[in-house]
Amino acid sequence: MKKHLLFFLLSVLSLQLWATNYYVSPSGNNSNTGLYPNTPFQTIQKGHDVAAGGDTIFIMDGIYSSSTTTLLKITRSGTANAYITFKALAGHKPKIFISGNVWNAVTINGNYIVIDGIELEGNNANITYDQAFAAYTNYINGTAGPLGNYNTNGFSIGGPSTETRFPHHVVIRNCTVHDFPGGGISSIQADYTTIENNLVYNNAWYMMYGGSGISILTPFDSDNVTSYKNIIRNNKCYTNKTTIPWHSIRKLSDGNGIIIDINQYPYGGSPGGVPYVGRTLVENNLCVNNGGSGIHAYRANHVDMINNTVYQNATVLSDYANIFANDCVDVNIFNNISYAANGKKCNSTNKNINVKYDYNVYFNGSIAVQGTNDVIADPKFINPSTDIILSNFKLQSTSSAIDQGSNVARQYSLKDILGISRPQGLKPDCGAYEYTVGVGVVSLNEAEKTILFPNPAQKTLTLQLASHPTTNTRIDILNSLGVLMKTQTVTAQTSNISVEQLSMGLYMVVIHQNERIVSVNKFIKE
Repeated sequence: MKKHLLFFLLSVLSLQLWATNYYVSPSGNNSNTGLYPNTPFQTIQKGHDVAAGGDTIFIMDGIYSSSTTTLLKITRSGTANAYITFKALAGHKPKIFISGNVWNAVTINGNYIVIDGIELEGNNANITYDQAFAAYTNYINGTAGPLGNYNTNGFSIGGPSTETRFPHHVVIRNCTVHDFPGGGISSIQADYTTIENNLVYNNAWYMMYGGSGISILTPFDSDNVTSYKNIIRNNKCYTNKTTIPWHSIRKLSDGNGIIIDINQYPYGGSPGGVPYVGRTLVENNLCVNNGGSGIHAYRANHVDMINNTVYQNATVLSDYANIFANDCVDVNIFNNISYAANGKKCNSTNKNINVKYDYNVYFNGSIAVQGTNDVIADPKFINPSTDIILSNFKLQSTSSAIDQGSNVARQYSLKDILGISRPQGLKPDCGAYEYTVGVGVVSLNEAEKTILFPNPAQKTLTLQLASHPTTNTRIDILNSLGVLMKTQTVTAQTSNISVEQLSMGLYMVVIHQNERIVSVNKFIKE
């Protein structure tokens, strides 16, 4: 036993000693060593090509772009004890931008891979509906030209092509994936996929393949484990939708926030094939204003959807519910909040076997199935909105979702989307946010009385409060992921805040007085 322990410790020590950090910058050179921030490689692909298990490729500030080919193709693999990690360098905000006839921004066909803290942006801003629909029509008529322009995906783990190597143990976390004409984050013919703490919005608008914000399709079993292997948690999915028909059925489909899609048989198979035996966990996600569902499973077995908040989805496909299972086996839908848009569906059910809905809060829509402990009531969010910046889906103190959840193991999440432990009260709350005492909002109307200028700002943002600040007035600046980027105590009614170190983009200024939010404002950093 002592020999085995010594061997294990020596193995771990060896990994730590031999792991290498590489650095990448658009201003670098692939002839550099890449070993230091001042001698970086120029491309992320070069970092990949030299990396081995345990290595980290630190990605530095700048825009990494491609209009002709996939920017990063991951085919190398780490090991169970030594993942290969692609990570934004601390304090840096790198962006991958893809345009042109490119099918995928990043493809992952290696094992034991982590991608952390990178922004991926697609070319939606330069595509019109008419262009995309014309490309679809030409394809249907057999006269298709380049199609990648209108179907570019963000992260593609595995895939349907002959290049797919059935990857496993892939983690995508803390990333922003937006404005891709194709899907945001997809996993096809893969195993042990973890997608967590990401912001995924404005994807799938122009594709003709029925994509979504986050999707897992036809996973394969790399082993016989029947516990959780695929995990989708703590993500925010906004305004993903499809506007172009899916070519195979000639009508609109999907555009969901999150979909667990077909694991009852392999890719390209049919019902009756060998089913996937692993379990999938979907927890603490916030899905708002998507064209299809907020979250759903289709022909999928062994799925737990717990403590999610879904709000006013089905903006394009009105027959889709906010959250549901369709033609599934062994699915638990517990502790969620489903707030439908007017005339839409909170949930639905069809051809399901052993699918349970319970301890959920439903509001403002039709309900096809109601569990014994489900509640129909206004969850009373602090500031519900389809605006990603202004929205606040935390619970007010009078919310019907507080202490409404099940406290049975595997029916609730142990921590909420912010990492707050559950339960804070007698029982877990429903939805992605656990209510905590002592944090509230005085009045969001105060935002109208607070002035920010100039807006957009480059170096300095001037803040003029509605009244003279109290001794406990604090200004927080958050990015679009809700991550705190800067905080400052103010003592004057008019104050200057340096924003020169912030990257370009949209930010939220939150004003606190005596630990209560009194104002929320937006500004753009140029």
